Amino acid sequence: MKEHGTGDPSIGAERPGVPPSISRHRKLVSCVALAVAGASLLTAHEVSAAPVNQAENKSPGGDTSVADLKAQVERLTRELEASKQREQELINQGAATAPIDTPAAGMAAVPAGQGSAVAAAGPEVKAEEVKEEEPKNLSEVTVTSRRKEEKLQEVPIPIAVIGGEQMKRDNIVSVQDFSRRVPNLGVTNTNARQTSIALRGLGKNSGNESMESSVGVMIDNVWQSWVGSTWVNFADIDHVEVLRGPQGTLQGKNSNLGLINVVSQTPSFKSSYYADGFAGNRNSLQGKFGATGTILPGLLAYRASGYIDKRDGFVENLDVAVTDGKLQETDSMGGRLQFLLTPSDELSARFILDRTSSTQSMSVNPNLDDPATFADGTVRTTTYSSRLGRDWFDVFTRSGQPITVIGDPRKVAQDDKQKSRADSEGVSAEVNWDVLGHRFTSVSAYRNALFEPHHDGDRSVADIMRIGGVTVDNEQWSQEFRIASREPGPIDYQAGLFAMRSTADTFSQNHYGDDAGAFYASNGQYGRLNASAVGRQMMSASLREVMDLANLNPATDSYAGYGQLNWHITDAATLTLGLRNTFEQRSNAGYDRAIGGADLAALASSIGASAQDLTDAQAIRSGRVGQNWTAERQGFDQNSQNWLVNPSYKITKDVMAYFSVAGGQKSGAAQFNSNTGAVENVDPEDVMDYELGIKSSWFNRQLAVNLNLYQTDVTGFQSQLVLPDETRPGQFRTRLGNVEGIQLRGIELETSWDVTRGLNLFLNGSYNHAVYTDFKNAPCPPEANKPVCDQTGLTLPNAPAFTANFGFDYRVPFGFGTGTDYGLQWHAFLVDSFKSQANYNASLSASGKQPAYHVTDGGIGLGTKDGKYNLDLVGRNIFDTIYLTNVGNWSSTGASSATYGDARYYGVHFRAKF
Repeated sequence: MKEHGTGDPSIGAERPGVPPSISRHRKLVSCVALAVAGASLLTAHEVSAAPVNQAENKSPGGDTSVADLKAQVERLTRELEASKQREQELINQGAATAPIDTPAAGMAAVPAGQGSAVAAAGPEVKAEEVKEEEPKNLSEVTVTSRRKEEKLQEVPIPIAVIGGEQMKRDNIVSVQDFSRRVPNLGVTNTNARQTSIALRGLGKNSGNESMESSVGVMIDNVWQSWVGSTWVNFADIDHVEVLRGPQGTLQGKNSNLGLINVVSQTPSFKSSYYADGFAGNRNSLQGKFGATGTILPGLLAYRASGYIDKRDGFVENLDVAVTDGKLQETDSMGGRLQFLLTPSDELSARFILDRTSSTQSMSVNPNLDDPATFADGTVRTTTYSSRLGRDWFDVFTRSGQPITVIGDPRKVAQDDKQKSRADSEGVSAEVNWDVLGHRFTSVSAYRNALFEPHHDGDRSVADIMRIGGVTVDNEQWSQEFRIASREPGPIDYQAGLFAMRSTADTFSQNHYGDDAGAFYASNGQYGRLNASAVGRQMMSASLREVMDLANLNPATDSYAGYGQLNWHITDAATLTLGLRNTFEQRSNAGYDRAIGGADLAALASSIGASAQDLTDAQAIRSGRVGQNWTAERQGFDQNSQNWLVNPSYKITKDVMAYFSVAGGQKSGAAQFNSNTGAVENVDPEDVMDYELGIKSSWFNRQLAVNLNLYQTDVTGFQSQLVLPDETRPGQFRTRLGNVEGIQLRGIELETSWDVTRGLNLFLNGSYNHAVYTDFKNAPCPPEANKPVCDQTGLTLPNAPAFTANFGFDYRVPFGFGTGTDYGLQWHAFLVDSFKSQANYNASLSASGKQPAYHVTDGGIGLGTKDGKYNLDLVGRNIFDTIYLTNVGNWSSTGASSATYGDARYYGVHFRAKF
């Protein structure tokens, strides 16, 4: 039934069976037609009724002349014809059944099978103007990588984007998941503290809070000072942008190699809700929800979201005393509450509160390798296996279970595996004020992240090390002010001030058990002490109940001023210039001490032990706990700069070429020798980066192709190094240092092709040549059996030469109800992530080699055309590929251990929007 006063239903209302994009065009056609008719009537009236002033070609009262009105009629008529032609083009392109998120490498318009696809140019669209479930035209894709909404294809830097629709459908929730959708992005996340992010094979930073990662992370305009804070589920996300190359001139403090920019959904005054559930094998149970709407009409809106994620592990523990299921499980939950305050059209404020918690056995790290010989064939006299093979440990092997497992990625034998905990919480306020032709922005934030590990340090069933790990309590306070021009003109610009304080309180503990002395004793010490009952008693007491404690408290006060401008030299040519100056105060303090354990001298006297027994027992203890030391706070001040020169040129409206050269410096680190407490501060890291690329769309924007060439030269790259321990001959220790020279050179390709109505294909890939150009004093792999190696010319660890992700997204009507917005469609998707062979060990040990591999995700399901309801059968890592993401070194006291990617899981996924 037609409502009163609506007239022609084609005006002001969408007709059944007509997609919203075409409906909007028909509204425009109708409005233009009415305008033409009105102008024609007005023209006729003026011709018949108004005398014309021939001298000025105007009516006596100064009204518009007949000639002007005729010109206006002609213009409106042309617009009417253009609108009709555009409507027909949309119909011819199959817009009526175009897939959701077709086909973009940007924001929420990424096709549902595509991780880092490509988008075409077009006008910006406000979020409220397009329904989330509607098909999105290429021209609607925008990103915020330069602190403002821009068309992706007109941003002259290499950006890969994962859209929100794909993240929901594929259950992409972690930084590890991001790496399977974006070429040249590598992520290791053994646990919160051991999380590291690399771009183009570089940027890895595990387990040292005195320095920041060279690949930054921003979440809702808040810089994350500690990479461990990314150990969360990214639920209720609008999109994720991965920016390659230095980003420090505008955002991303010290982001010398790139930036991951996470953008969450914002509150809306239009009420909507969603529910998302998954159930499958490995007792998988995942749930997400979200709600948004009005609190006070036109003034205050809210958005609330939450998630729960539970899934059994895939690593079996063979210790019969442990019955809590398989390890490497997932058990996390979290929520986010947002408020949007809009007291006027010019002023708005967004407040965010969030908290996440994860309690699970994070660091499982199965034993990978424990060679019996060095690379030259020399037999290793003492190994992890030979220590556990001593008759002291026969009591374990006689029980019928293995004392440890080596070489099986899905099995371990560990007696003391407890849950670790990772929490993150924060609050932020972003205020935007549009006045005087500019936008003034303030972003205030506080964040806290806590990691409490409970690892089995010896990775066996023996009572050697009961609890091992480093607790981290990270806090940060940040404030940013910026100004951005709003009026169009030959130059637009942004500038800002940034201040942040970050502290990390780290507490390390190694608690030794009854079997520690027998394990850590040298062959000579073990032979002498094991020869008598008194000696065995002294050997057991040497480390029993000893606790080795260490504390470090790195702190950073950072202040920066920055600016970036775009000079539009012509309509086609633009020059972008940027500069950032950062002043930092970095400091650190700490101590190392051993507590507990028996008084060995008193014990020896009471049980009649020999002087040699006492000497051996004391040597075992001092070999593990080292020297007690206390270091007063020390540090330094440093000033550093980042700069950018970035010309671009639009060859045609759909083809843009760009070039950039950028320099960046990251501050050094305040550091101590972990054994002696001596100051070991680290020098700054310098980067020079060159990018040359083209962004293009073809065949009426059905095919999009982006190509980028790059070269990055790094001097003084800050890295965790494995070096010989000067205080303990024959053993190794880790310290932070500088690699003299590294070069990254390669090519990145991103494509998206709308083959036909409802079918999108994509291929995104990269070739990366990442080598040490000067690393003469590199730590050797353990099989070399020497302390120093020259790795100049060798490929970096964690840097596969070829990476790619490719696949398809297909949507087709289900055979009935296809003529209405409430019809059904079935859909299928497949995404394959490929990485060529690489070495995932920091010292390039042979134990760290990973052959080329594929990880394939896919699904098939049924849903409504408007996207409100979807039911899918989906699988992650369908072929259950076993692949490494990180490998540690083996030594005389430990086998090499490995971190593996998640095993296969599959199930039913239901999504609903209201």
